[in-house]
Amino acid sequence: MKSLGSYYSEENVRIRLAKNRNKVKTPKHLSREARLYINISTYVTTGNREGFEHWAKINNLKEAARTFNYLSENNLLNYEDFRQHVSDIEASVKVADQRIAQINSDLSTQKIIQKHCDSYRLCRKVIEDCKSAKNPKAYRTKHQAEYQLHDSLKKEFQDLGVTKIPSFNKIQKRIETLESEQTATVREKQELQKKLKTLEIIQQNFTALLNAPEIQIPVSEKEPTL
Repeated sequence: MKSLGSYYSEENVRIRLAKNRNKVKTPKHLSREARLYINISTYVTTGNREGFEHWAKINNLKEAARTFNYLSENNLLNYEDFRQHVSDIEASVKVADQRIAQINSDLSTQKIIQKHCDSYRLCRKVIEDCKSAKNPKAYRTKHQAEYQLHDSLKKEFQDLGVTKIPSFNKIQKRIETLESEQTATVREKQELQKKLKTLEIIQQNFTALLNAPEIQIPVSEKEPTL
């Protein structure tokens, strides 16, 4: 350490370690968009408590302002409006879930139809080639499996509600459209869940601020507001 200079002397290193030991660190799990109020006792029991308390108070003031701005910009200062907004988003998440499930089912069906169509076209070609065979009876015996599969696929199409065999391009376009809608709906659901998380944090902030089980601040007898 002596060879590195006075900055790395044992005494100076000990001084820097002592200073860094009680440095306050911001809790890393807090979201930048909407963060929870800081409960000081949760994070600090020893060390530079006074410094942390100072930081926490400033943080909580910022979060109070950010929370109020969000509610004001979204016209959610009335408590009932806030609760209705949360309910609406929760309902939208359920609708998105149902739509995703329906799209997945439709995609599965279309892919089955696509697979059946490929097999049906091969079987159909075998059957049509029978017309030019020198010995049709021997030809049918040789390709009995294709004839049986052809009949089986016709029944499958009836069960699936397919009355006309779609072209490869047409069914491929259907699949691509469903996949695109699936991606968009999943993204929409994720955004809605993100909003719900923000609203949950806002509600917890007001609960912590008021130290009460509900987040309402009555400003009049008729209309409680946040």
